[in-house]
Amino acid sequence: MTRRFLAAFLFLTAILVSPFDSAFAQSNASESTALPANVDAQMQEWNNDLNVLETMIRNPDLSNDIADSLKRTLSRIISSATQLKNTAESERSVIQSSLEALGPPPEGENATPEPEPVAAERTRLNDALAERRAESSLADLTIARATSLEARIGETQRTQLAERLMAQGDLPYDPDVIAEVPRGIGLYLARLGLLAAEWWKGIPEHGRGFAGLFQSGVIILIGLAVGWWLRTVLLKRLGPQPVTEQPPYIRRLIAAIADGVAKGILPSVVLVVIIIRTKADSTILYGDFGAVIGLAAVFLMVFVLVTALPHAVLSPDDDKWRLTSISQSRGRRIMNLVSPLALLFCIDAFVSRTAEDVPAFHDVLTPGFLSFWTFAFNLAQGGFALALMRPSLWIDPPATDVAAADDGSTPTDGGGVPKPFWKAVHTLLIVLTVIGTVAPALGYINLGNYLLNNLLGSAVLASILFILRGLFRDLIGMAVSSVFIREQLALQHKTRSRIKFMARFVMDIALIAIGVSLVAPSWGISETDLLRAVRTVFGGLKVGSVTISPTDILLSILVFTVALALIRALKRNLAEKILPETEIEEGLRHSITAGIGYIGFVVAAGLAVAVAGVDLTNIALIAGALSVGIGFGLQNIVNNFVSGLILLIERPIKVGDWVVVGSNEGMVKQINMRATEIETWQRASVIVPNADLLSQSLKNWTHKDKMGRVDISVGVAYDSDIDKVCAVMLDIAKAHPRARRFPEPFVLVTNFGDSQIDVEVRMFTSDILYVAIIGSEIRREILRRFHQEGISIPFPQRVLHFTREEAPVVETAPASELDMSGKESTDGKNA
Repeated sequence: MTRRFLAAFLFLTAILVSPFDSAFAQSNASESTALPANVDAQMQEWNNDLNVLETMIRNPDLSNDIADSLKRTLSRIISSATQLKNTAESERSVIQSSLEALGPPPEGENATPEPEPVAAERTRLNDALAERRAESSLADLTIARATSLEARIGETQRTQLAERLMAQGDLPYDPDVIAEVPRGIGLYLARLGLLAAEWWKGIPEHGRGFAGLFQSGVIILIGLAVGWWLRTVLLKRLGPQPVTEQPPYIRRLIAAIADGVAKGILPSVVLVVIIIRTKADSTILYGDFGAVIGLAAVFLMVFVLVTALPHAVLSPDDDKWRLTSISQSRGRRIMNLVSPLALLFCIDAFVSRTAEDVPAFHDVLTPGFLSFWTFAFNLAQGGFALALMRPSLWIDPPATDVAAADDGSTPTDGGGVPKPFWKAVHTLLIVLTVIGTVAPALGYINLGNYLLNNLLGSAVLASILFILRGLFRDLIGMAVSSVFIREQLALQHKTRSRIKFMARFVMDIALIAIGVSLVAPSWGISETDLLRAVRTVFGGLKVGSVTISPTDILLSILVFTVALALIRALKRNLAEKILPETEIEEGLRHSITAGIGYIGFVVAAGLAVAVAGVDLTNIALIAGALSVGIGFGLQNIVNNFVSGLILLIERPIKVGDWVVVGSNEGMVKQINMRATEIETWQRASVIVPNADLLSQSLKNWTHKDKMGRVDISVGVAYDSDIDKVCAVMLDIAKAHPRARRFPEPFVLVTNFGDSQIDVEVRMFTSDILYVAIIGSEIRREILRRFHQEGISIPFPQRVLHFTREEAPVVETAPASELDMSGKESTDGKNA
């Protein structure tokens, strides 16, 4: 079943990605890629829209919202024009193929004119081809003009942003500015009281009575009671509980979410209801006072969320429930900095927004007051932010041994030292914070607010994404380690690890993309700018006549990876399940699987090239150019590759053979495309280039079969009974369980040595791989039997003769003069 599925999948994949044009496809090309009937009207409409947009762009007071709307309109025009161009190009390709099928037109005066139907069809196709070319050119012109207008709008927005940020106002330490501060605060509070009084007077008489107030109070109390009950139940069932050991990460994450929801989300729901009530018609919270209440609820909700989420993640009250490697004491210090920073941010934002959005405060907060206010609050916020950026709060000291959870905490090189990338990010954040803190002191209020507010907002979003990242990473780990993946799909540990890595990598990319898309608008990068950047990157970069498209490249890599994985799965099934059931020897089975692997690699590469849309003529040119390089620099690689194919076909060696190559001896473990792996008896791997195996002689002990001969030589004394010696050695060889009966063992007297007679027993065995064990056992038995039969094994010895006048004369004594222990016999000569 598995083999049929793999074969069907490969066949369908090849059909889907193969670059063929069937007759059916050509006959229906005009239906599937038909151009709009009113192309001229569409072009005229686009030109009119572009003319209007160009006129609006010239307006120097173009607001940011209108600019974003114009860019969205231009983006739609570019998308439509691109679709029209692709359709025209597709039909143009079909028409060109039809013209090539008709062949070249007759040329010359003496050429035979082609038949009238063919000539008419050629004329029609040429006219259609010219129309498609014109439409494609007009679409290109529209795209180029709209892209140019988009760039102009973006440049205008960037210029306006730079002018706004670099606009210098009053200096906060100017005496006149300082004098405005008490007056501004008094006017602000007085205006708040006036708005509250006017709002109270506007409430109907029955609503201001005891019954109305009592009813509102009862509703509020009931809501608070329900919210508190839900909070208690949530914390009791899912929140952190007293434990003796640290729970698993997924349990800690659930507890952190429950803690954040209970302490942050539920209060925020009440505040959201208040905000919605201030926006609704015929509500009691109406007018400017309702707008103030709505803004207060918004920033109070921000404060609750910003303080609840870090508390849930850091868990400063119980270190066993924390999600990061940050210790309990450092978590408390972080929370002591986060809470006042969030409070200052919300107060500052509330005052600034009321001055901008509530008409009653437009004439209350003067530029001088705002300059001093921004300076004071930015100075305080910047101080807390810089304190939060201290590395000692986030990175463990070298001596601390904290088990980091698998949640993607700050990467380090070991010993609490962050990687260079994070060092650079940390330095950049410090620089931006310092600029945002100091800028209001120089009168650049907008620049200071822009940097600090965006930094704080980005930090909150990054914290939320960090929590989600830990959740998704743990879920991916649980899914990959599930019983279904391990047993039903039968994936190996290495494969599961790769799947987990790739899934987490894709998840990280997706979270980064989400974070960038959410943060970019607050930094002045609009949604259309991001979409244009994505369109530019994935649409392809045109270099000359070649278009480099990341989308096609990624798709081709995906097809190549999937095809290669299927080929490897097929090889594994063949090697482990199918071929072992046959009577094919192991070496031939390896050759079959290796050949399928080579063919599969070529097929996977061909599918990837087809999906990438690479012109095969260009491949031919590249191959021609590479042939020169192959003749010089790549000849060794090609030589080894071809030698590997010859090894698989001729099979002078195969996997499992015992070979001797030069000074290396061992078993053949793998025959690869470039080299062969030999494992020595010491379990060391020797990589031998395939060309060396063919260019030099090698010894293969198991080339045809595993039968081999074991030769064991021993020396006996000259006075030994040689027939008895031969008989004993022959009996020992025949009695060995691994000795073959045919050819039967035999004994030879091979040499007369200085001190011994050399006798050699030769026996054949069915498995030469046991030669070392057989030799050891035979030698042990020879030593035991010789001792029983009184046969001596001599040692080389010399006899010295001394005279008083002559120099020492060295003679070799007969072996009989030495006993088995090597001592000189009693009848030896002495001078």
